[in-house]
Amino acid sequence: MDLFSALGFNWSRLKTPNAISTHSIARVTFRFHQMLSVFVWDASVLEGNPFTYPEVKTLLDGVSVGGAEDF
Repeated sequence: MDLFSALGFNWSRLKTPNAISTHSIARVTFRFHQMLSVFVWDASVLEGNPFTYPEVKTLLDGVSVGGAEDF
């Protein structure tokens, strides 16, 4: 059994771009840190957490959010 029949779909590699842009590690890590709060907030929404986006940013900055229980 080949990979595509096992997956149940296939694609044409001719439609994918040949030239992929590259960036420095410094730029990539900067963008990651800039987007980290969005990634965490998205995951928390999927898990059903009641935290708002500003609360997630505050937590990632190391400040306790008011009303949260301390463990």
